[in-house]
Amino acid sequence: MGRPALLLLLLPGVLICAPGSWALLCLQCKSRGPCQEEMCAPGQDLCRTTAMRVWEGEEELEVVERGCTHAEKSNRTMSYRRGSQIISLTETVCGSDLCNKPRLGRQRTFSMGRYLECVSCTSSDMSCERGREQSLQCRHPREQCLDVVTYDNLKVNVKDEHHTRGCGFLPGCPGPTGFHNHHSFHYLQCCNRTNCNRGPVIQLQNLPPNGVQCYSCEGNSTHGCSSNESSLVDCRGPMDQCLQATGPIGLGNETFTVRGCVTASWCHDSHMSDIFSLTRLSISCCKGTGCNHPASDIQYRSGGAPRPGPVPLSLASTLLVIIRLWGGVLLWT
Repeated sequence: MGRPALLLLLLPGVLICAPGSWALLCLQCKSRGPCQEEMCAPGQDLCRTTAMRVWEGEEELEVVERGCTHAEKSNRTMSYRRGSQIISLTETVCGSDLCNKPRLGRQRTFSMGRYLECVSCTSSDMSCERGREQSLQCRHPREQCLDVVTYDNLKVNVKDEHHTRGCGFLPGCPGPTGFHNHHSFHYLQCCNRTNCNRGPVIQLQNLPPNGVQCYSCEGNSTHGCSSNESSLVDCRGPMDQCLQATGPIGLGNETFTVRGCVTASWCHDSHMSDIFSLTRLSISCCKGTGCNHPASDIQYRSGGAPRPGPVPLSLASTLLVIIRLWGGVLLWT
């Protein structure tokens, strides 16, 4: 290419058009099988590396996945005890081509420093519900003590990590941040003192009503979230705003809708994408009983136009196939 042609690429008018044909290139690796280069879909502006490690005695198991993720994803960590095991989940993101390639040599799983000490337990072994808490030493300087609640179906009692306590650095901390409706309850709070996450597990019914009612539903406009199927729910605790979120699930085209009560933080970040795997997400929040009615004309307060994005692999979703908090696909995004 000659120098005049090269200079044309630097002109402002040309630069405006260039991003339309540009796509990020990331390394894609599933938990099994070879890695390959992947051209990211529109809205997937970051490469990610998601790792789960399990320690039991002297044995260590590691599962790593790599791929593309949406622009709102950020670095995060979480670790907790489950019986005799310590489970650690980490996710790191970066924004240049193939920046998620593995580094040469074995990486240190934990830093050498010793930081905050937190209470740790999980519902999978009923240790949280029965008060059988253990101590867990955090190994990263930014980690806080976590208390995580994630119920995808309030009417089904499935043995899963509905309640999880441990160490971590997650979006939404210190919180509390949360969402609930007639179907789901997701809650996160963090603190920064030794064993400050001790105490009874958080139950939705134990949070006091705050005087606000919001419409509740999960589904599409004809099944699950039609006007006839959306009903009011009493909002509890700090979840005092009404939310309506819409977007396709994963790479599909059918629009999925969620309505319920939220804290303000759910109106401004990727929680809905993480938990419900919604892409090209549009979120509206409002204050006042019933303001998220299906027929209401709510003004968007968190970005306006739909934001493109992929199915998130959250540690806090890869994390949560194990925890189901991040909402995810891998182990849990």
